[in-house]
Amino acid sequence: MAESGTVKGKTGLVVEGGGTKIAYTGGVLQCFLEQGIDIPYCVGISAGAMMLLPYVSRQPGRLRITGVDAASQKGLIGLKPIMREGSLFALEQTARFIQEKAPLDYETFFASPTQLDIGIYDMETRKTMYYGKEYVDDSDDLLIASCSLLLLSKPKQFDGRTVIDAGLTDMIPVDQALKAGCDKLIVVSTKEEGYKRKKAPWWQLMGARMVYHDKQITDDFRRRHEHYEQQWQTVHDLEAQGRALVLRPHQDYGITRYTTDREKLDAWFKLGYAETLERLPQIRAFLADDPEDDRKEAE
Repeated sequence: MAESGTVKGKTGLVVEGGGTKIAYTGGVLQCFLEQGIDIPYCVGISAGAMMLLPYVSRQPGRLRITGVDAASQKGLIGLKPIMREGSLFALEQTARFIQEKAPLDYETFFASPTQLDIGIYDMETRKTMYYGKEYVDDSDDLLIASCSLLLLSKPKQFDGRTVIDAGLTDMIPVDQALKAGCDKLIVVSTKEEGYKRKKAPWWQLMGARMVYHDKQITDDFRRRHEHYEQQWQTVHDLEAQGRALVLRPHQDYGITRYTTDREKLDAWFKLGYAETLERLPQIRAFLADDPEDDRKEAE
């Protein structure tokens, strides 16, 4: 695995997953593209990583296709994808759908100075690993692996590793962005203010033990809600220092990670766009402010 490059002193864009709730993220990123907001480093988890591809390739139309059209496909969730792909979500079907409707502009994608990291969980080392955009190709293997949820999808093979969705440990990949050298972060969440991740119920933990026969994986699953709270605490600490800006839904449309209703997802996408547009002055001020200058003035 190639090591991610560093962007010391730069702003990073951290994108949460969330199943079909990432339609909101699509609206946020469309607004970014239309307004010329270029973030030099991006990192995404699960479906959030899928939304970052068209941001890096500068394809706003692909954002809507990914967040609304692909997410409202017939047969996206349920028995058919379980029978065909071994997954509750039709991940392979979705990747094909997006590529057919809006092929990734690989030339622009790879030529872009924007760095991109995508997280996956290695089931052998029991660690979350990040791969750069040079690992993205027309097989979509990295994207499909990154969305293969624990218990809901069969593990995938990637780069000689058996992997699943990195959301098992890194739902908000803020630490990876800091590790990459970012001084400031814009965090895009699909969860409303005050959201609390619940503990995994006993029957899910029992299922993890029976399926994976691995104590560490089961423990990571048991502590997932703790990891989530810790990651948000890091974000809140950065906010208090003026080093983080959070974009998240401020209205409740009743959208879940399993919503496939096209009208609801379209409204969710538009909400992401509208709320981002409304906060544009704040976003531009945040991007223009250099925390190093602030620290020097305080000394």
